[in-house]
Amino acid sequence: MVGAAGFFLGPSLLVYLERKDRLPRGLVWLYAVFFVPVAVLFMSLIASPQDYCNDPLPHEAFRPFYALFLPLTPLCVHYARADRLNHPILMGFILTALSLGVFSLTVGYDIFHLAYQSAQGHGVIYSGARAWECAYLNSASEITARQVVGRMTLLFLMAQIIILVLVRMLKRRQHAVEVASNGPEVEA
Repeated sequence: MVGAAGFFLGPSLLVYLERKDRLPRGLVWLYAVFFVPVAVLFMSLIASPQDYCNDPLPHEAFRPFYALFLPLTPLCVHYARADRLNHPILMGFILTALSLGVFSLTVGYDIFHLAYQSAQGHGVIYSGARAWECAYLNSASEITARQVVGRMTLLFLMAQIIILVLVRMLKRRQHAVEVASNGPEVEA
């Protein structure tokens, strides 16, 4: 319950407190160091179950996880639009780690199913049992699909880091230009 509240309300609370200039440094560190790794670990355990059944999840099982991107929207918008961030590296880490966890639960599964179908010639076949939907996978096609998912996850991670750094550099440059243009003129 606490974890769900922390995931759904945490990013919005961080943005709200930072906009009001009342965000304590300890709260950001606490959220980034303790909560985010636990949340990402929990999402990775859901993304790759440790038993044979429910791995990989059928489409109808992982599609609702796409809604987990919504709580990250305020933090993403604030990171891109704020002129000044008090904790840009920690906020970037929080945004990157949480969105990577959600990516593995959502887009990662779509990529797995598409790559498996491409390698195998047909989609994942499930046993049809209602209690435990066991998947029958060709091991060679499964390995290929998991390698594709790994590559795409790394590409997503690199692209997100590059975009976040470029956004902050652009904002810093725009802020410097505004300060220079609004500053007092010096007469020679």
